[in-house]
Amino acid sequence: MRIQILRNVIALIFLTLLANLFWMQIVNGHRYEKRSENNRIRLVPEAASRGIIYDRSKIPLVENKLAFDVVAIPLEMDKNNKDILFSRLGEFLEIDGQVIADTFISNFDFSFSPVMLASNVPRRTAFLIEQEMSELPGIFIKTSARRKYIYSEVAAHIIGYIGKMREGEYPELKKYGYRIKDVIGRSGLEKSFDQILRGNPGGMQLEVNSKGSIINILSYRPPVQGDDLHTTIDIKLQQLIHEEFNGAKGAACVMDPRNGEILALYSSPSYDPNILIDKSKFKAIGMILKDPNAPLFNRALNVYAPGSIFKVVTAYAALKDGLINSKSSFECKGEFRLGNSTRNCWLKSGHGWVSLRKAIATSCNVFFWQVGLKVGEKRISSTAREFGLGKISGIKLPGERSGVVPNLKWKRAQIHEKWYPGDTANFAIGQGYLLISPVQALKLAGVIASGGLEVTPCIIKSNLRQTQKRIADSKYIELIQDGMFDVVHSGSGTGRKAFVSGVKTFAKTGTAQAGKGKAHAWFMGYSLKNKRKICFVVFLEHGGHGGERPAEIAHSIISYYTQN
Repeated sequence: MRIQILRNVIALIFLTLLANLFWMQIVNGHRYEKRSENNRIRLVPEAASRGIIYDRSKIPLVENKLAFDVVAIPLEMDKNNKDILFSRLGEFLEIDGQVIADTFISNFDFSFSPVMLASNVPRRTAFLIEQEMSELPGIFIKTSARRKYIYSEVAAHIIGYIGKMREGEYPELKKYGYRIKDVIGRSGLEKSFDQILRGNPGGMQLEVNSKGSIINILSYRPPVQGDDLHTTIDIKLQQLIHEEFNGAKGAACVMDPRNGEILALYSSPSYDPNILIDKSKFKAIGMILKDPNAPLFNRALNVYAPGSIFKVVTAYAALKDGLINSKSSFECKGEFRLGNSTRNCWLKSGHGWVSLRKAIATSCNVFFWQVGLKVGEKRISSTAREFGLGKISGIKLPGERSGVVPNLKWKRAQIHEKWYPGDTANFAIGQGYLLISPVQALKLAGVIASGGLEVTPCIIKSNLRQTQKRIADSKYIELIQDGMFDVVHSGSGTGRKAFVSGVKTFAKTGTAQAGKGKAHAWFMGYSLKNKRKICFVVFLEHGGHGGERPAEIAHSIISYYTQN
């Protein structure tokens, strides 16, 4: 009986072994064969150089600078003397040997794969290490292309910067061919056009044995540099605006209204992207990240109350609906009674009897309060949206906000309150819940400059749109243009500081209440000389009056463009 049981146990064991062999060799044979192949073949990737970004005159805005990295090949290192090796290397790099050892452990992948120990070391340090290679077994100097942002703060918010992929980003990016330690665009054009700029990585396919030693190089594919980007930016104009702002908070945008080419887009305060891509400058990086003035923040794409530059929208809505014409006038005594409240015009003594042209030129609040109440929130809101406000402009830069163009339905949904006549009065002069970005204001300036055509801002030449849709009636736009001309060219205009001799400038100033502190200051418009046009928007956070410093900056922009 016992012998029979033993035979049965042995038979069961053999049956189990046979079943496992069948499972492994027949059912999963292909899978294990593939695993074995993967264990035999290793890939050592080689990153591609990123494409160059140019301005409109083919001036490079970035370059790929030769950099020296210190790497270790684990297979070629003396395993018993690693501490001595790292200590000796630390003398050249002026880093504690233990820090290098920790870096080696954290960056280690495979015994045959280079391990980054120090990146972008000075040329002299690299040469000294090269000379001592015999005493540093397994240590090598590897050259690579490192991004350099030539114009640093001047073009930071346009170009952006690059950085290593974060762990949480990989699952989404791997389907586009990215690898776990790839460098990717973090902001600006570097981010928006990352897949174009990054190129195609190359690398070696190695055959290794069970110990991880290299037996043979099976193949090598050289990396292919990324495609270049040709922008519409005039870097000299961009530099001029940078100097004019001198660190003041705000933004400025300049565009050709014929085709939407962005000639300048500047946000201030700015930052040096070269610092953010150099890990050794961790103190400087921390200062940028913690700066209360938020230099990384692109103010050209953020939204603010526009104030009186919005009055041109209210004016068009009233003209289109036939509620006013060029001869319509309202009396401004310096104040306006609405319900139980009294609102004061910015000119306490009043503007007297005011036509549309004079109302735009002097920015009379009383005129636009009365016109706005006639038009109503529904028509003001729909006109604003037709002109491109309250939605993304399409400029192809990350971080753009759509803003808010309110109406009765919006207030009920967001504020849970009814819409009051006071809301309409505020809306009519660009206050209240209304929020737009400087880029949207630039698009509005483009509608006025083109006589009613939609102009889509574009920063890359290949993305230029040649067809323009008419969104406004030119006969009403011309009446608004007359008032904007007087803003700069008449004695009572609010933007006379933008005047440039021999140039016709059409503008609108804006002063938007912004809670605590001084009001936000806007200056929006376009200039014309010998059939050459430019649209511009200058915005200063808490800058006071739009006819002061913003108009002066606009003067410099107009002078530059009409003289070049």
